[in-house]
Amino acid sequence: MTARSAALIGKSLVLVGKVSGKEDLIVDGRIEGDIELPENCLTVGAAGHVQGSIRAREIVVFGSVHGNLEAVEKVQIRRNARVIGDMRTARPVIEEEAYFKGNVETIRAEAVKVPPQRPHASDAAQRTPASESPQQPTLPNAVPPTGETRR
Repeated sequence: MTARSAALIGKSLVLVGKVSGKEDLIVDGRIEGDIELPENCLTVGAAGHVQGSIRAREIVVFGSVHGNLEAVEKVQIRRNARVIGDMRTARPVIEEEAYFKGNVETIRAEAVKVPPQRPHASDAAQRTPASESPQQPTLPNAVPPTGETRR
């Protein structure tokens, strides 16, 4: 298991405007604006305040959020957290003693799209047609299926 590092907005910092990036973010200060981390995790610490919409892979709230939350995987509103806004996620979690005011919409987690594999020319040469494939050997003590006789 490797430890993931995250950027930190400290308790005394106030950011105004849109925040976006490609790394995990911990907010212990105040952000007034939208946050977009589509491939990463956003954690709003106990002292953290966010006024704006949040889009991330995963969102964990210990502090306060006034805005809509959208996460592909999971939104966790932890004990003593305060969220006012709508939530849209595959796995919503609201702990006891958390305050949540808004609507919850559960969505399907996006499946990983794997492109179909195309056969290579060398693979086609190694294949044998179904008519040339060897038949399954008959075991000496096996009972033949109904309608077949042993030779």
